[in-house]
Amino acid sequence: MFILRIFSAFLSLYSLLCLLRIIITWIPNYSYSKPADILAQICDPYMNLFRGIKWLRFGSFDFSPALALCILGAGSQLFSSLANGGYINLQMILAMILGIFFSILSSLIFFLIILFAIRLILIMINRDSYNTSGFMANQIDSSISSIVYRIARTFAIGRRITYKAALIISIIALLFLQFALRILLAFILSIIL
Repeated sequence: MFILRIFSAFLSLYSLLCLLRIIITWIPNYSYSKPADILAQICDPYMNLFRGIKWLRFGSFDFSPALALCILGAGSQLFSSLANGGYINLQMILAMILGIFFSILSSLIFFLIILFAIRLILIMINRDSYNTSGFMANQIDSSISSIVYRIARTFAIGRRITYKAALIISIIALLFLQFALRILLAFILSIIL
């Protein structure tokens, strides 16, 4: 039991280091510092195992670190459960796999909702045109416009819609999808467990 607790603690600590590594890559001034290099040497070999997964890439966004962190979290939870006198069965493994899958999907949806909402706010602040909001808006648009229109076309069958309307439709659709996924996960877990 002691060894299982050590494994659980190690995976939790490693998850924290990987999370710090991810956050540091977002800060240009710190991503090339000595602490960032040390974290890269520790975390990148594991994180690189997930970088080639195509379905975790949307435009310029890479969600492979989310999968890497979810697997570390599941491993830590598994060892902790075993250390506390639990046992492993097929239902527990299936529940963990479903939990990881739904967690990644939910994180992706939440991220897109936030990104779409930021873009919608920028449009509402600058009412003249969605293109004149500056560099940040153009960067967001280049990453999300194809996804926004793909979602919006599903509901605006045959009608032309503005980018603002497409954003609103997409946000509502993703919020509904997020809610539906939570209900579906709860239902599936109640059947499995």
